[in-house]
Amino acid sequence: MEMVGPRFRFPLSMDVYNGYPVSLVVALALHFMVLAALVYSGITRPPANPEIVQPSIRAFTLDENPQLRNERVQRERAAASEAAAAAEQRRQDDLARQRREEAAAAERRRQEEEERRQAEAAAESERQRQAELDRQRRENEAAVAAERRRQEELDRQRREEAAAAERLRQQELAQQRAAAEAAAASAAEVARTEQEMVMAYTGVIHNLIQRNWSRPPSARNGMTVVFRIQMVPTGDILDVELVQSSGDYAFDRAAETAIYRVGRFQELQGMPINLFNANFRSLLLTFRPEDLLN
Repeated sequence: MEMVGPRFRFPLSMDVYNGYPVSLVVALALHFMVLAALVYSGITRPPANPEIVQPSIRAFTLDENPQLRNERVQRERAAASEAAAAAEQRRQDDLARQRREEAAAAERRRQEEEERRQAEAAAESERQRQAELDRQRRENEAAVAAERRRQEELDRQRREEAAAAERLRQQELAQQRAAAEAAAASAAEVARTEQEMVMAYTGVIHNLIQRNWSRPPSARNGMTVVFRIQMVPTGDILDVELVQSSGDYAFDRAAETAIYRVGRFQELQGMPINLFNANFRSLLLTFRPEDLLN
């Protein structure tokens, strides 16, 4: 039997209302006792004036079991708490994701900004380096050009000095040859005998060598150096041999240099061959600080 309204079920069982079994049994017992008393009084004492009594239906409303309600409430609260926790977790996850995305975006922006600054710094550094290289290149080119001009000027000065020295040497040689030729001509005119011709040509040779001889500072009186020179009829010197040293290297070297400076005694070309072979093919020359003698 079931009735619509507040939740009520019959028959009642102890296992359904296991929350309050004693109070429920007491309540049912009291209801049954009252009902039995009423029934008993109606049977034993009939009314003098019987009245039609409308039947009444009594319904008993039983509250929901507090334990089940508590469990239901606890389940609902737990479900609500779980839903709220899940929603909070989702919100926290969304916030964390947003924070990560914002952090990642900020990091990307920072990296892009850092890369941009580094690129600008690298470009500026490269520009400065190129400017420095250009400046150094210009300075090097200017230094090279200046050095080239200096070298050209030095070369020009050397060429001018060499040309002037060569002109002077040629003038001196021409003067020496002219003087030797004049002396030879004069000697040829004056010499009447072979001995006179030998003396005249010997004097010419001595004069030419003496003009090219520069006495060194180490020369002292009493020094003597003797050289033997080998010549051909053209007057060219073939060999210079040291016969006797003075003991002073500078003095000996100066005498030998004087002979080589002459190089060629062209005044001997007009000499008779027999006179040349007898007196000038091999000639001894003696050098002293105070004079040049044969």
